[in-house]
Amino acid sequence: MDDQEKKKTLSKYTHIFRDEESYYNKKMLRPGKIFDLEEESFFKQVNITLKNMLGNIEGKKVLDIGCGRGNLSFYLARKGADVIGIDLSKNFINFCKSQMNELNLNVDFRVMNAQIPDFEDNTFDIIVGSRILHHLPDIGLFFRECKRLLKKKGFITFIEPLKKNPIVEMNRKHLNPKKRTKHEHPLLLSDVMKAKKIFSNIKHAEYYIISPSTEIFKIIFKKPKIFRILYKILQLIEFPLYKIDFLKQYCWQTVFKSIKF
Repeated sequence: MDDQEKKKTLSKYTHIFRDEESYYNKKMLRPGKIFDLEEESFFKQVNITLKNMLGNIEGKKVLDIGCGRGNLSFYLARKGADVIGIDLSKNFINFCKSQMNELNLNVDFRVMNAQIPDFEDNTFDIIVGSRILHHLPDIGLFFRECKRLLKKKGFITFIEPLKKNPIVEMNRKHLNPKKRTKHEHPLLLSDVMKAKKIFSNIKHAEYYIISPSTEIFKIIFKKPKIFRILYKILQLIEFPLYKIDFLKQYCWQTVFKSIKF
């Protein structure tokens, strides 16, 4: 895709990019704790799956799509990867650069539109992201761009929210509608499978069917201890449900990987 065609394609979604950029440029950002994919958290299952899909990343050229506060970029850099982190928001990129200096890490952070990343063909070993694709207006185009950017045997791997979990949808629409931009569109499994059409392969796993209800409980009752106990109980109950193919579409989070052969 030449520069003129790229510009024409992106112009169709100018209003989306403008709104997303404005929303995140207004965010007040403060340093948090050092992120680790193996730390105990609500999302530990998806984080560990992402870690396993990444494998040994030492010396790998990695592109972190929609890097946000830089948590994943910093994790990758600490594991020895050569990381470029891109985000549409100048606010977030400036924050990442200041944090990078504080952490004494080396990451190349750039303001860039992730819909069509501006890099040469066959540049990266890995393209990764955490909950970014549901912000992009054309996921199929993005996957095609990823295939162009990857070296042979390189791969993409992403964590993304899915749309059909009724508990999360209730929270999204009624309890916390202002925590998200109006253009966000949690994925369907059919969106994820677009990667399979383009790469001819995909490995994916879905998590969290009934356990998201604990998030609503935490918002309403503000009892962290009870939340943690209830969460562990619901995880035990839902674990066997992950094996039922029909129920995968009703999970909250998916982790997937496709390789360029």
